[in-house]
Amino acid sequence: MEREAAALLSATTAEEYQRYLARTYGFIAPLERCLLDTAGLDPYLDDRRLRKHLLIEHDLQALGLRALELQSIPQCMWIPWFDNPFSALGWAYIIERMTLDHPNLFRHIATTLPGEAAFAASFLKAYAGTTHEMWQSFASGIELASAEPGNYELVLDGARAGYRYFKRWRNTIDGKALSGPHTPTGEQAPLAREAEDVTPTSVVEDA
Repeated sequence: MEREAAALLSATTAEEYQRYLARTYGFIAPLERCLLDTAGLDPYLDDRRLRKHLLIEHDLQALGLRALELQSIPQCMWIPWFDNPFSALGWAYIIERMTLDHPNLFRHIATTLPGEAAFAASFLKAYAGTTHEMWQSFASGIELASAEPGNYELVLDGARAGYRYFKRWRNTIDGKALSGPHTPTGEQAPLAREAEDVTPTSVVEDA
């Protein structure tokens, strides 16, 4: 994830910025859909946070992508449906942690691509001026969820699983060789998403 941010910090063209947004969208969009469908998550996470994929859609369209091009962006199909809110909260950590880099990323875009910053940076400005407060609020949700024994481990396991799949997703879209996404012990096997993935649907999942 830090490499993704570093790539944007070195971007100097609208095409490079568009590439960053498209890669981010491919993971965030299916993840937020799964989180929105998770029962029991509301007490710990305000579902209004889970609209960042819509902000990215807006930004990509502002950069000139047509609806059909937006729909054709490859999306990760390895994200599971969550059977408890605590694992889901761990996966949500990936998205919320990403926002801590947004102020620096936006300042870079505003300096190098001022036009794009004005009209196509709603994702980077999602928590504009309130990044610290939103992070503290998210942390409070984790603390509340962890009040009962065992829940914190589910949150941790969810975050670890999410980062593993995030890395595999990045390796896949970068064309790096993979043996296939393995399902670690205790994790729910990924289910197919509606959007088309860049990997064959015949990938064998290991229990």
